[in-house]
Amino acid sequence: MRFRRSRQGRTKDVLVAALYERNSRARERIDRWWAAGGAHRDEVWRGAWSLLSAAHFRFGNHERPERVVPVLEFLLEADPTSPYRPRVRLTACLPQTAADPPYGEYTGHPWAPRLVEAALEFPDPVLRQRLADLLSVTDQPALLDALETAFRPRAHLGPMTYTGAAPPGHETRCNLWLEGEPNSFLKIVCANPNLPRPPAQPGDINLSLLALLKDRPDLLPAFDQGALALRLLEYLTTWLPEQVHDRCRRALRDLSAREGVTAMCDQAMRGDAEAIAAARDAGYRPASPAWTPIFLLLTRQFAAYREADPNGRVLQLTCSIDGSRIGEDVIIDRILAILDTDLPDDVAAAVRKSLRDLDPFKFEDIRRWGMRRAILTRAIELEPEAVAAVVDAGYLPEDDDQKLLPLLFLTEQFERYDREDPNGTRLRAILAEEPYPYEHKHFRTVAKRARRPDPWPPKQPSPSGDRTSTRHATTWPSSFGGHF
Repeated sequence: MRFRRSRQGRTKDVLVAALYERNSRARERIDRWWAAGGAHRDEVWRGAWSLLSAAHFRFGNHERPERVVPVLEFLLEADPTSPYRPRVRLTACLPQTAADPPYGEYTGHPWAPRLVEAALEFPDPVLRQRLADLLSVTDQPALLDALETAFRPRAHLGPMTYTGAAPPGHETRCNLWLEGEPNSFLKIVCANPNLPRPPAQPGDINLSLLALLKDRPDLLPAFDQGALALRLLEYLTTWLPEQVHDRCRRALRDLSAREGVTAMCDQAMRGDAEAIAAARDAGYRPASPAWTPIFLLLTRQFAAYREADPNGRVLQLTCSIDGSRIGEDVIIDRILAILDTDLPDDVAAAVRKSLRDLDPFKFEDIRRWGMRRAILTRAIELEPEAVAAVVDAGYLPEDDDQKLLPLLFLTEQFERYDREDPNGTRLRAILAEEPYPYEHKHFRTVAKRARRPDPWPPKQPSPSGDRTSTRHATTWPSSFGGHF
């Protein structure tokens, strides 16, 4: 081991003389060791990466470009023995497998991402372009891994948009463009003929955008199909080049796996316009036949809906489904929304009939209870169809007298309301105690329409000017130890 360390130290010294001091004899020796292959070449390779490490290669402000350039130029020199393209020293020895570099010595591809960073940001423009050209053609596995690693966060759809990425007037959540044109990284990825590759893991969904960008629909079935369907819909909500959006739409209509179709049907029932269009065009149907009537209704396939629900029992049929993936409140919201559109008269009548027949047969009928509760919630928000359903069906809060009077007032069932609370004091007390489920504006609207007094309690007077009740700037919570 002592001899090995000594020999490695000697190799590094010779590399310093050859690359930094331009010593011709040292350079001849380095070239001879490289050509010899085996342990000699490995020592030169490790020594070169040791010099890069000492020069803080790609470590921001600590980097010493003048020390990095000679080493990279050496590694980019031609080597016909390399098994990968381009045939240079870098691809001849870059390992294929990952390994963390112990004590700063390079033993695996954790350094490869720094080569990608250098191809984008290295201060020397000539060397930066040489690295970009290399990455644009390489088939070296570690470098392809590094390109994919850099692509994932750029394709991930976070909550923020990237300033200046999309064309003027648009916004995108993908960091791969500048004013709608491919940025320097995307140019490299799109130029490389060895990308995209089949995903190593089906859940690696960010790489699906790479397959879309390079028009490789044959790779899409290798991804998790449920996650793919949702991601394709997400990509349609942000700016991407029009041809990429077109490929998303084609892929949404070409789902074959049950998981993808199920995800599409679920999103269509939730109201996603792109999912509705794709489901209609592709003729998708939910996996469970019990979902079919409401799916057909919410995707406006009325002829098929009439056949699937001849008795107008769409919500009752939905209640019979085990393991619902869509909440009762979402279902009711979608039903109320579709009733606010131009439905055929017979379909609208069937839906309203179903909406008014949600009294539970027994206490355990939790699905019906959830739908009825959702209708009551929308009624106190003055949704017209919900109010009409509550009044016609006689829906009332169960075992909760505190909610009865607000509901009666907001749905304008004044005959019963006046019997329960003839002078309005009980309602005012309830609202003073628990105002949070309600909006004052709704009570104000109903009161004005019915020409009744506003039942909302008046605002409480502000506390007196007692200094003991006022928090001063010098007062801190007790957990911080009182005053400074």
